[in-house]
Amino acid sequence: MAMKCLVLAVTMIIAVNNCSSLALDGGDSLLLGDSLAGNQTILSKNDTFELGFFSPRGTNNWYIGIWYARMSPKVIVWVANRDNPVTSMPSILKFSSDGRLRLFDGKGQSAWSTGLGVKGSRAMITEVGNFIMLGQGRNKSEIVWESFAHPTDTWLPGMKLWKGMKLTSWKSSVDPASGLFSGGMDMSPGKTQILMVYNNSVPFWSSGEWTGNYFANVPEVYAPERFEASCVRVSPSRIYLNFSVFRQGHTLSGRIMVDEKGELKSCDRIDDGSWTQTWSTYRGQCSEYNICGAYGLCNANAVCSCVEGFTPKGDTQGWWSSGCARRRPMKCSVTEGTTDGFLESKNRNLHEEEAVSYNNETTMEGCRTACLNNCSCTAFSFVISDLPVCRLWFGDLFKMSVSSDSHSVFIRLAASELQDSKSERSRKVPGLYILLPSVAACCVILSLLLAAFILWKCRGQRKISVEEDVPIMLKTFTYKELRIATENFKHELGSGAFGSVFKGTLSDSTLVAVKRLEGFARAEKQFRAEINTIGIIQHVNLVRLCGFCVEGSQRLLVYAYMPNGSLNSSLFCEEEEADKVLDWKTRFEIVLGTARGLAYLHEECRDCIIHCDIKPENILLDDDFSPKIADFGLAKLVGRDFSRVLTTTRGTPGYLAPEWISGLPITPKVDVYSFGMTLLEIISGRRNLDLKVEERSRLYFPTWASSQIQRGNITGIVDARIASEANIEEVRRAAVVGGLCIQDDENQRPSMGKVVKILEGKMEAPAPQILRSLQVLVDQVEDDNSDTFVQHPYISRGSAPT
Repeated sequence: MAMKCLVLAVTMIIAVNNCSSLALDGGDSLLLGDSLAGNQTILSKNDTFELGFFSPRGTNNWYIGIWYARMSPKVIVWVANRDNPVTSMPSILKFSSDGRLRLFDGKGQSAWSTGLGVKGSRAMITEVGNFIMLGQGRNKSEIVWESFAHPTDTWLPGMKLWKGMKLTSWKSSVDPASGLFSGGMDMSPGKTQILMVYNNSVPFWSSGEWTGNYFANVPEVYAPERFEASCVRVSPSRIYLNFSVFRQGHTLSGRIMVDEKGELKSCDRIDDGSWTQTWSTYRGQCSEYNICGAYGLCNANAVCSCVEGFTPKGDTQGWWSSGCARRRPMKCSVTEGTTDGFLESKNRNLHEEEAVSYNNETTMEGCRTACLNNCSCTAFSFVISDLPVCRLWFGDLFKMSVSSDSHSVFIRLAASELQDSKSERSRKVPGLYILLPSVAACCVILSLLLAAFILWKCRGQRKISVEEDVPIMLKTFTYKELRIATENFKHELGSGAFGSVFKGTLSDSTLVAVKRLEGFARAEKQFRAEINTIGIIQHVNLVRLCGFCVEGSQRLLVYAYMPNGSLNSSLFCEEEEADKVLDWKTRFEIVLGTARGLAYLHEECRDCIIHCDIKPENILLDDDFSPKIADFGLAKLVGRDFSRVLTTTRGTPGYLAPEWISGLPITPKVDVYSFGMTLLEIISGRRNLDLKVEERSRLYFPTWASSQIQRGNITGIVDARIASEANIEEVRRAAVVGGLCIQDDENQRPSMGKVVKILEGKMEAPAPQILRSLQVLVDQVEDDNSDTFVQHPYISRGSAPT
């Protein structure tokens, strides 16, 4: 009997201890030294939300997340380590004595943390589902970190969705990793709307402008007795949205989320604890993004077909996502013009969010010409309602559907494709061939008059011509406008070999960066290169060219303003600027965005565009630290029928590929090499050549890094300031890519398309070979004087002028 009592007592003690470990500090908090492991959780004060480990069904991946307490199945509203799951158990979430909150896997490797500079005294889960960390010392009541500032796929009542924040879908129903769909406040000048984006680059749904109570395109959301939303402008550049859900005067649980198919939906929790969907962007199966692929047409029965002039890719069986291909290629170039035409497609619902409104054109013919003169334009529409509206589409056309209340869309096709259609003449833009001779004659006359005017104006001065094929989408500014906008070129942002860049504010309050080119020959050459590349293409990771100015010898280019400057300034900051150090997540997003931008230039444009000068100075960062490739003054266009181009123009020492130095014709692989050098600098936070290091073996970083990658010492090359927070798998992928990209033999370097897939984890890559030639080079020049070392074209002590 005594033995039974003893066993019972021991059992009760163990139970009490287990219970106390699950209910730290009253159950809603972690204090310094506390930790969570296994099935331990913390609960908000009234048991509304719970935080702990969870594993999606059918997987062995573990995550730290927040869900609604006492509900089955779990409704996850936030995931800490969504892109870095823990697979080795037991794992632990520890609130270290130094005030940092970190997640360790079973091997003791850090999988997630709240940040290098964030230190607190208490971490707690609140009643609104916000996991917060309170400061130390006098700041014990101040929130120094919160999960609401780092949302995943769910927006909760009380969460301030700031401009620049975004919701990102899960990859699948059992994979919380970042998916292909995201949404947030539109950051375009003068916009206050929610914009949904596919693959970080293609807008596919818009809420419309905020009216004061609701968004213009979704008035059904407005219900004061049940749902209240507000848009708060703290300053011109700081705006946030929030919302609340009510029933009979009481605040209810509700959530807005984006699912793995890109559908934005609102759900309310009803009395029995279940959920009801109150609103959604879903408008039938045809509303799903990319359901029929590029140039695929979705009908009322959700059956896919191809638009006129296109044929399906592969075996379709009535539906597909691989899309359609042109039956015949178009012919268009900036030098030879175009013979393309347009075929009218009636009752087509084409995605307006992907269109560019061209309000300067008020006639059908003007809208058609605007599209025809831009080789990247694939369709246009012209509608007269209250005012004439001209819309142009660029790139492949997605999400097309049949609708009786839609307008006509004119789709660009090759001339030979149009000629094969018996009904072509009745379906083309009216009067096309009648107008052509008249237009041609007018153009000849105007050209002669313009030539006479220029000769009279210049009066014998050296004439600088302008490309006749300047993209019609670009705005023309006067020199006076830009001089006023820049306050007489007062605020210089930087300067280089081709001129200087100044900050400016246009008359509509839009911030811009104005590049003032200098030197007749060099200015004209760079002006044409910039106009003929970045002026005719659009991508989320390419800087946007807004317009230009040509007056006399003045050549100015107007770009969208990038508030965070160049990657160079953020990456190589001084020790006293520790607060500017980029964390690993930001660095990896910069790497991935830059890779996507280059892949677009190399593989998706009509002509392959080789940038020729990729380096940190030419990667700009917007206010969300999203990368934008800039400075196309050295860029080369290569027709798809050619694989190489011979050029005497060279980029920056330290980023030049070996074949370019040897004087051989170049390919896009020179950009791959420069990207690899830049990638290694992003990983390490140091220049390729660092004369400050004590170890001679580390003097030229790419060689040393290559050897470390070969040995499997991936973490050894990471910037020591962020090494503890870095995602090891992402670092491994990035390091391998860097090693592959800087191979001496261009054939051993991957294409930028493959680089993107490797970085995204969709493709595995072999370990790169050791750079023997670079090692020999370093061994040779180490015995030389420092001037010879720095002047060698392989390596550079610092940056060259941009």
